[in-house]
Amino acid sequence: MNSTPEPSSIPLPWQSRAWQQLHARLKNGTLPHALLISGVAGTGKQHFAQVFAALALCRHPENAHACGQCGACRQRVASAHPDFHRVTIAEDKSGILVDQIRELSQKLALTSQHRGWKIAIVTPADAMNVNAANSLLKTLEEPSAGTLLLLVTARPARLPATIRSRCQAVRINTPSMDAAIAWLNGHASRTDWPALLKIAGGGPLLALELANDELMQERLDFYKKLMELRSGQRNPISCATETDKENLPLILRLLQAWVADLITLASTGNPHEPGIINADALAMLQNAIMGINLRGLHAFLSRINEAMALTTTSVNGQLLLEGLFMDWSEGLRTLEAAPLAARGG
Repeated sequence: MNSTPEPSSIPLPWQSRAWQQLHARLKNGTLPHALLISGVAGTGKQHFAQVFAALALCRHPENAHACGQCGACRQRVASAHPDFHRVTIAEDKSGILVDQIRELSQKLALTSQHRGWKIAIVTPADAMNVNAANSLLKTLEEPSAGTLLLLVTARPARLPATIRSRCQAVRINTPSMDAAIAWLNGHASRTDWPALLKIAGGGPLLALELANDELMQERLDFYKKLMELRSGQRNPISCATETDKENLPLILRLLQAWVADLITLASTGNPHEPGIINADALAMLQNAIMGINLRGLHAFLSRINEAMALTTTSVNGQLLLEGLFMDWSEGLRTLEAAPLAARGG
């Protein structure tokens, strides 16, 4: 056996505390039948679920990690383990459907072929429609022996309370900026990791995904479009039409960062404030802040956050962007009377 586990079989550095707690419960036989694994996007929730499932299924774990060499590990890697299942959104669907959950429940009701755990990962769990969630609830209420359900989501509040109450919560914490940058520098040395992390909401894996020069230029191009919307050079509807809705979550993250920077500028009046995310777009930000009400900015950020929560649903991206671009092009005048919410909505 290998004494050093492969990176794909170990948790990420900032997941060590959650890992140690679950490993202890696995070892002493007190593991619950369902875990709700949550955390912000890019903190490696799915990776955590995968490697914990690997550990639970492994026949010869080493140093609290799957060995990667036993028959169970080889079957799992080959997607052929009879007691390991994964449910996610089908390629041509907008959510996890009831038939998928019913099929999973039937599999979990069978006797384990390896005489061990029967494990299923459901991700993103908040993408289950109402019928699917109700179907899963039956399995949660009366799980067969040796069943372990791992529900993965960045938005646990979107799950029914009946589902949440039957799961043990496992929170994957966001690492500190220094810890995240140290990890990211192990992949590539960049001076813009802080900005990318802020755009990613602190999630290192998402920051790593965003780290390409083409995307950073697209970010500046997008901000130029926002300026053109404000000046009347662009139409909100045509601008929404031109925007790639396949990348809707990214577009909304860029809009979040833009508005967060405007709030920082409006609140502090300091263009050199270290909290500014898009420092390389400072000239545009300073022009954009002119004539905008702080209450409107907070209300607009809340709307963007609400829109972000809808990206895992079948929301009409065109209409969503049209509304946001319309608000922005009008200088947020219709939002100025909104209550002054806490930053972040």
